[in-house]
Parts: sequence; structure tokens; C-alpha cells
Amino acid sequence: MSLRISNNNLFGAIPVIFGRMAQLQLLDVSSNNLSGEIPREMRNLSMLLVLDLSSNAIMGNVPIEIGLLSHLTHLNLASNNLSGSIPMQLGSCESLLSLNLSRNKFRRSIPPEIGNIQFLEILDLSYNILSEHIPGQLAIPRNLQILNISHNNLSGYIPHAFDDMFALTSIDVSYNDLEGPLPNVKAFNEAPFEAIKYNKGLCGNVVGLPNCNSTGIKKRNQHARARITIILIISLLGLLFLSCALIAVVFVIINHRQRRIMKKNNNERVNDLDFMSILSYDGKAFYNRIIEATEGFDSKYHVGEGAYGIVYKAEISKGQTFAIKQTLSSQEDVETIDLVSFEREIQALTNIRHRNIVKFYGFYSHPQHCFLVYEYMERGSLRTTLKDDQRAIQFQWDKRISVVRGVADALSYMHHECSPPLIHRDLTSNNILLDRDYEAHVSDFGTARLLRPDSSNWTTIAGTIGYIAPELAYSTIPTEKCDVYSFGVIALETIMGKHPGDHISRECSSSAQAESMMLKDVLDQRLSPSRLGLRDAQDVVLIAKLAFKCLQDDPRLRPTMRQVSRELCFQVPLDMPLSAVSLEQLRDLNVKNLEHFRRW
Repeated sequence: MSLRISNNNLFGAIPVIFGRMAQLQLLDVSSNNLSGEIPREMRNLSMLLVLDLSSNAIMGNVPIEIGLLSHLTHLNLASNNLSGSIPMQLGSCESLLSLNLSRNKFRRSIPPEIGNIQFLEILDLSYNILSEHIPGQLAIPRNLQILNISHNNLSGYIPHAFDDMFALTSIDVSYNDLEGPLPNVKAFNEAPFEAIKYNKGLCGNVVGLPNCNSTGIKKRNQHARARITIILIISLLGLLFLSCALIAVVFVIINHRQRRIMKKNNNERVNDLDFMSILSYDGKAFYNRIIEATEGFDSKYHVGEGAYGIVYKAEISKGQTFAIKQTLSSQEDVETIDLVSFEREIQALTNIRHRNIVKFYGFYSHPQHCFLVYEYMERGSLRTTLKDDQRAIQFQWDKRISVVRGVADALSYMHHECSPPLIHRDLTSNNILLDRDYEAHVSDFGTARLLRPDSSNWTTIAGTIGYIAPELAYSTIPTEKCDVYSFGVIALETIMGKHPGDHISRECSSSAQAESMMLKDVLDQRLSPSRLGLRDAQDVVLIAKLAFKCLQDDPRLRPTMRQVSRELCFQVPLDMPLSAVSLEQLRDLNVKNLEHFRRW
């Protein structure tokens, strides 16, 4: 399928509908008057071979999703108003034969990842504002025939690796700040002077350039090296002087601030201090501000409760609102604080940073009070949102799909990017928090465990009924597959609007009525599933498929969270209308795809 609308005086933004033509192989809308940004929906054109958006008025950054177009052979974005950096994700377009980004406003360096495009034959990055050195990786594509990087701000030497680029037939490096010898290869040796002129100090066997062995060049290089040495010495001395002065100023400021706090410890003076600064250096003022903001942890500031603590909202000042989780006392002795979960949560959150894991600011430990300070989430937990009809209606399909992806990304980070890996062990919809934009944040790490390869990881059973993996009924050794199971429950709960209950187990759903139950009938009816758009319907079906894979009784048959996270990045076309998809079909599809997961 091809679409060519060039030279047609087409105005306005690039139509988003282009990004929904999944079978499109050629898209040419060059030489029009298109404006706006390149829509991210272009990532859905998985079969695209040729994309030509040249000679328009398109602006903004090139979306990183363009790296998902793995079949792309020709990409032309020339003569637009594109800016920012050239995305390194272009290196994932390994089928590219020609890449033209000329006559735009791209800044910074040439991404070395372009060298990953092994079959690249034509590369044109001319007439931009690119700077820094030419990456040596540009010499990796052995089929490169035409290279044009002229009219930029590139500096330094042309890499020695270019000596091996025997396929090169045409080069243009003019109008840059390059210096040093030209590569000893035919394309450079036979290049016209126009292709290498207006540089800082190139030399070589080309008419118009000095010989690299000439005395003038040597002297010039010696003088240049001497000037650079002098500049470096002066810069280092200046930097040393500034550092000493800055340290002295900081010392005076800290000393003055500490003396002021010691002298005046009243509430008025404390309230004038920034809370984040207090959190960093003054434990007593930090504690007093929390107690004042919550009126001694009054119940009217209560916003939630978990298995290991009560959460309060503390508005410190305008624009500074935090969630304070006070650790519960043990049941045996109300005077004794349960420090195990308190310390475990600090250990888990101190060294992890992820946009879908709640941000941890600090803690306070005292015989009377132990509490932790977090980023405040305006919309509360996923469970409270789903239970409230009015809030659930505002929680539209696209937002729910985004929440499932966010939770998957957080768990993938914990299981596969933390060292040692971290498992949550008590993942429920009650500890998935939503911010103002419905972004998901995993919280409540009171039962978290670090998985160490050299230990048995023996522990007592932890978790919430309805979310606990079935293998924990006969084993007390948790694995990351326990979190995978809990994720499957949460994924179904998000699209169904309530806990999936009997739909989790194949045995409990084996009746004739359950086998014929349709997916649309178990989705959250408050959002009218029959009106689901095609894109959201594809995502909802994909989530349901993956959820059932995660709910396998045998943990070895469940996918990893890295696999789930990757699967959720891609849309899968529906083979049938949503109204015809049954739960039994999703389970059967699950069984058929098990070998696919084993190969990952």
C-alpha cells in the first residue's frame, strides 16, 4: 500500500490518520506546506519502507519512536524546521539505505549510533548546526557511498577509521572547523576543493590545501599546542581560585545558618525555611514542621492506610505538599514501633529512581514517631479511583492503558535493572498511586525483598489475599514471578473496574457459561466498552492476553516483567472485532504463545 501526495500545496499539521495505516509501505508528502510536529503515531507504520516528509514547514524534535520502523529503507526529512538532537534511535533502523536530514536546525553532535546502520549508502546531514567531533562510528557502514556533512560547526580531526571507507565515491565536509590530514582514501584524494574548503586547518594531497608535512603546518601546530597549553594552565588556575572562593562562601553560609537555627528555634523562624532544605540538614526542624502541618497526625489529614502504616497529607507551604507514612505500632505492644518494615522500605527506596516508583524524600526515626516522606499523589490509589463511580468514569481507557504500562515498566526496572534485583511481594491496586495526570507510581515497599543469588531468600508469607501467587501456598521462597502474578490481577482489575475474582482461575471458570463469556461483558461497563476506539480496543485485548499469561499457575510458564513491558510497547492488530473476543479465546491464545516467551 502506497500514499504519495507531493507538490499538492497541502496545508496544516501532518494528519494523524497516516499513523494508523498499518499496512502502508510508502508515504510521500514532500513539497507541501505541512507544519506542526511529526506525530508519534508514525511508530504504528511497522511495514513502512519509504518515508518522505521533505520540503515542508515541520518543526520540533524527531520522535524517538521512529526507531521502531525496522523495515524503513529510505528516510527523507530534509528542508524543514526540525530542531533538537538527531535521535540516536535512528541506529535501530538497520535496513536504511539512505538518510537525509539536511537543511534543518539539528544541534549537538552526530549520534554515533548511526554507525549501526550497516547497509547505509547515502548520508546527508548538511546545513544544520551540528557541533563537536565526527564520531569514528560513521566509518562502520562499509557500503556508504555518499557522505555530506557540510555547513555545520563540526571540529577536530576526521577519524583515521575513514581510511578504510573504500566504497565512498562522494564527500563534502566544507564549511566546518575541521583540521588535520584528510583520510587517505579515493573519495577524499580526488575530491574537488569546493568539497573541503572553509575549514580550520585541513591538509593533504588536494589542490588548494597545504601539504601535511610542510614546515608552516608544523609551526602552526606547535604554536596552536602552546596556546592550548597556556589556556589550559590559566583555566585550571582560575578554576582553582574560584573553587577556593566558593568553598569559603559556602562555609560562611552554612556556619551562619547553623548559628541562626541554634539561636532561634521557634515556629515563626522555622516556617520561613524551605522544607527541602530542612529535610537535608535539620532533623528537629523537619520533625516540628511535619507535626505542625498534620496537627500531631490528626485524623482529618488521614488519606490512606496500608498493612504497615497510615498515610497523612502534609501541606508544608504553598506548592509543597507531601505524603507522610507513619509506621504502625506492633499489635503485641502499642509502645513498640515495628521497625522491620520501616527499615525495609528505606532500604528498598534509597537506591532506586524510576518515574513509575513513588519518589522518596527522607525519613524520621524517634522512639515516639517513625515516619517516611514521599511525593504526594493527588488522585490517591488505583483501588479508590475504581471504586468511585464518578472518578472511574473520568478514568478513561487511554489513561487505564497508560497505568498498566507504567506498573509493568516499574516492575521490569525492579526485577531486571536493580542490582541485586528487588521484588515487591505485596503488589495490589491499593499501593498503585496515581498523580494528577493519572501516571502510575508503585508504592508501599514494607514487604520488599532483595533477591541475592547466593542466598535461599527464605521468608514468611507476605501479601494480600486475591493478589498472592498460588505457589506461595506450598513454598515460602518468593521469586519475581510472584510479582508477575500480582501484576496480572492488577491489569485485569484496571480494565474490568473491579477485582477479577473467579476470572483469574481457569478451574473456577470452566462452566459452559464462563467459557462463552465475552471480554466486552467483563470490561468496566461504566465506560461503555462497545464504544471503544480501534486503538484502545487493540491495547485492551493485548492487556487481557498478557494478564492471563501472567496468571499461569505454574510460575515457570509466566513471562518476565521485561517481556511484558516490551510487549505493551507495540500494538497488535485485532483479528476479529472486540465484540467477538471471548475469555476462553484469550486463554487459548495464551497457551499457544508460551513457546514465544520461552524463546525470549
